[in-house]
Amino acid sequence: MLAFVVGAALLTVCCSAGSERSGGSVPSMIAEDPTSTTAGARPPSTLAPDAFDAADAALRQRVSAAGLAGGVLRVVRGGVLVHDLSVGSVTATTPLSVASSTKWLTAATLMTFVDEGAVRLDDSIDRWLPEFAADAPSITVRQLLIHTSGVRDQDCLWSGGPLAECVRRLARSPRQFPAGSAYSYGNADFHVIGRLVEELAGTDFATAVRERITGPLGMEATVWPGAPTAAGPAAGVRTTVEDYMRFLAMIAGRGRFGDRQVLSGAAIAEIITDHLGGYDTSGDFAVGITRIPRYGLGCWPDVVDDTGATVVVSGNGGKGFYPWADLSTDSYGIVGVQDDRGAQVAVPASQRVAVAARAALA
Repeated sequence: MLAFVVGAALLTVCCSAGSERSGGSVPSMIAEDPTSTTAGARPPSTLAPDAFDAADAALRQRVSAAGLAGGVLRVVRGGVLVHDLSVGSVTATTPLSVASSTKWLTAATLMTFVDEGAVRLDDSIDRWLPEFAADAPSITVRQLLIHTSGVRDQDCLWSGGPLAECVRRLARSPRQFPAGSAYSYGNADFHVIGRLVEELAGTDFATAVRERITGPLGMEATVWPGAPTAAGPAAGVRTTVEDYMRFLAMIAGRGRFGDRQVLSGAAIAEIITDHLGGYDTSGDFAVGITRIPRYGLGCWPDVVDDTGATVVVSGNGGKGFYPWADLSTDSYGIVGVQDDRGAQVAVPASQRVAVAARAALA
């Protein structure tokens, strides 16, 4: 698997296609972050002026067809910001509800405890959450992270009530299937993970994420409406393209951001690797939408090589927010929109923009 160069957040503009808001001054988050450096970053080869034309056209068409306020396409390669397009009134600092892109942040937070040895992926969750003690076979941490636990979604996921109360209800509800026997994408699993994070951290979920992930990454605009009691670990975060690019920089840096190791390289490898080998994913609704029959820990391995190693990984959300990292081109980027028409149309529309952007660097 190719290694990423640590880009972190101090990036310089290499090139940018002409657009509604493209080029010009670099956003202050990128230009002035004192914790990061481009020293050692590999300058990308020169891109043709029209390299991103197809991706830009796809974004503009995507925004127009959906009647959206706007959208963003931002791409980094080799630690350098190579493309930055804003359409309409949405910019890289516009707060967006990013739906299931939340799951990648939640999984990363849980993995900080794995790095510390406080929990293992194959531990049974009833050690910390005794309300699940009756499950046989026992539900493991890994099964929650890859949607093979059998825990069903319930209305409490969206009610805005306390996380602990909802998880107790999930524990009492009938299972969709015995733990580990099948795959079914949903949101209940990550609410249970959020509650597990609270038990491990000894604090509320939103505080744990801030202390362990978003704080160290300087993601100051990333918030959890409903916190501290109802943070929404599966789909509840509001963030910006600018903030989430910091998270991608950490993924690209194998867990390192600036001079800080936020996650171990082993944790990043675990997160981005497909864990669904042997599971039948053909009938799953989310797989039908994404056309990705693989799942990591809170993210999707969009493309794998002949050995099964992840080449492209994304954390796409049902409102069309589409962050990705491409190991084959040492790059990462985001299609930043908030499209409330439903995941069935929002995700494929943004996926087309992301594919075009990746092709510009191929």
